[in-house]
Amino acid sequence: MQYYIIVILACLTNYVMSSIALMTIVGSSILTGGYFKWNIISDNTICHFKECCNDRYVLYDLNKLQASLSQKIFGQPLVYELVNILNAHKDAIYDTNKQNQKALVISLHGWTGVGKNYASTMIAEALYKNGMKSQFVHVFMGKKDFDCTDLEKSKKELINKVNEIVRRCPKSLIIFDEIHDMCPSVLDTIKPMLDHHHAVDGVDYRDSVFIFISNIGGEEISSTLLDLYQQGVKRNDVEFHNFEPVIRRTAFKQGGFENAGAIAQHLIDHYIPFLPLEQHHVEMCALAEFRAHGIYHPSEKMMADAMSVITYGPTEDQPIFANNGCKRFTRRIPYVIKKHSQPPTLNEEL
Repeated sequence: MQYYIIVILACLTNYVMSSIALMTIVGSSILTGGYFKWNIISDNTICHFKECCNDRYVLYDLNKLQASLSQKIFGQPLVYELVNILNAHKDAIYDTNKQNQKALVISLHGWTGVGKNYASTMIAEALYKNGMKSQFVHVFMGKKDFDCTDLEKSKKELINKVNEIVRRCPKSLIIFDEIHDMCPSVLDTIKPMLDHHHAVDGVDYRDSVFIFISNIGGEEISSTLLDLYQQGVKRNDVEFHNFEPVIRRTAFKQGGFENAGAIAQHLIDHYIPFLPLEQHHVEMCALAEFRAHGIYHPSEKMMADAMSVITYGPTEDQPIFANNGCKRFTRRIPYVIKKHSQPPTLNEEL
């Protein structure tokens, strides 16, 4: 018993001495005019236990993003440009000679199930150690977060929340999902934050990233891609300029983008079209989902069962694109694995 008491006292003594040492360092830094900068102290103390806006937690690991996109996003040649877009933004963050002049604003458009939310999650996981759970990442959802019956209240809450996030970390990521369900004029609330301003209400937004996600433009992207196919253009040879004009025109008339100043004043830097998926792309999605569940060589029956829920359009006469992309596989494939891992019934044996 005496041995344990001695050990406990020794631990308490070490704790007290460490606390005194820390207080001495902080006090000395204050007395000596900041010789030890507070951020250096916090990096080696507080930030070991909580997320801080420093290189330990804000990683900007764009090699990771490159790998994630190539392994998990299929049939989207223009989406891979997100790596170059974010690399240019990163360079300006860390090089004072290339200082960002405005926040980076990216808008993701396309049918459901083609990878828009998946890509935004990959971006968060590459930029922050804690990924989507980071306190420097916030997602606003269409109808859920914006009450159209009291727009002024919704707008005020939005301003306060975004200010709070970016004040905490200038390199924050703000995501607006389901903009097709958002009330018109909500996005105009944050327009000053997206524009070329040194600061808005004392907060500098120029190193932050805003991502807009919507289904708006999905039909137009599909039609444009079919036209390009008919002209002999291959899928991997499409360019941003093939899609941006039609996306901008369509978005300006719909949902939260309706008459939005962010579009009218060209504050959205990149419109990323997510192309509708073809059968071989959907099969690649299915195989990736099987691998995620530990099945590296699914049988033909398992693949056929997984693919049986996929329908194709845009019409019965043109069964080219998967209507729901890869979205249904998240729930379908765990079921297929369970179904095919069961022992055969007596009737099946007979």
